[in-house]
Amino acid sequence: MQIVFMGTSPFALPTLEALVDSGHEIPLVVTQPDRPRGRGKKLSPTPVKEKALDLGLPVVTPQKVKEVEKEIKSLKPHLIVVVSFGQILPPSTLELPSLGCLNIHPSLLPKYRGAAPLQRVLMSGEKETGVTIMWMNERLDAGDIFLQKRTPIGPDETYGELHDRLAQEGAKLLMEALEMLERGEKKATPQREEEATYAPPIKKDETRLSWGLPAQKLHNLIRGLSPSPGASLPGPRSPVKVLRTRVLEGRQGRPGEVVEAHPKRGKLVVACEKDALEILEIQPPGKKVMDGASFVRGYQPRPGEVWEKQ
Repeated sequence: MQIVFMGTSPFALPTLEALVDSGHEIPLVVTQPDRPRGRGKKLSPTPVKEKALDLGLPVVTPQKVKEVEKEIKSLKPHLIVVVSFGQILPPSTLELPSLGCLNIHPSLLPKYRGAAPLQRVLMSGEKETGVTIMWMNERLDAGDIFLQKRTPIGPDETYGELHDRLAQEGAKLLMEALEMLERGEKKATPQREEEATYAPPIKKDETRLSWGLPAQKLHNLIRGLSPSPGASLPGPRSPVKVLRTRVLEGRQGRPGEVVEAHPKRGKLVVACEKDALEILEIQPPGKKVMDGASFVRGYQPRPGEVWEKQ
């Protein structure tokens, strides 16, 4: 099939690679314009642009997708495949391909529509999620469902880990959808609007957390924010980023109290409102990510001290 691909972030890369490997013709890749990135604010291409150029594919970077509608129309694509693109497609674009526009969304639609489904599903403590292949319409993540695959969430799985896993799962499921289309099988199941929930972008104040939460709740918030932007919590002298934890039921203390700090055993445990968290990965200000034992050796927190100022 003739497929125009639209994507921007690393989540889209496995799908682009799978499309090329499967032998489908990709006459055009559409991605966001180069943006200033890093400390030097150097103008940098998107991950999708870099990958497309490596694969020898034509790339365009419009500010708005309407700018390239004439070019897309001239290609007479069967499909537009959209993965983590970052722009809403107007009706005039949605009408261009003969079969329609397919989107990969990393949730079990209609649950967790929006920009941050991976983070929100973890922060909510869900035990299951999945990927959805959806026919796009003018509304955000509200199109008919073509295919959907469920997957359990690991109790300690982080946003970064779930992101990478569902990026691969989404690519595989799209290949299954394309094979069905080539056989003339086109499914379109309307979403149940009454079951819709939303996953808005993460706000900065949502990353500033407190030890005064139950350990399980705090654990879910931390892993939903890891590795980026990272959960900020009160530390021994200033706030620290906590990136990986383990819930320890039955361990008690004041919220923020260091109940164990053992460099040889490699253990750092901080009490919460209920139970406690073992700190497995932590990042002090201006430092690299380190494990709990390294933090204890370097910063020498003492059992009984309380981390309470954010």
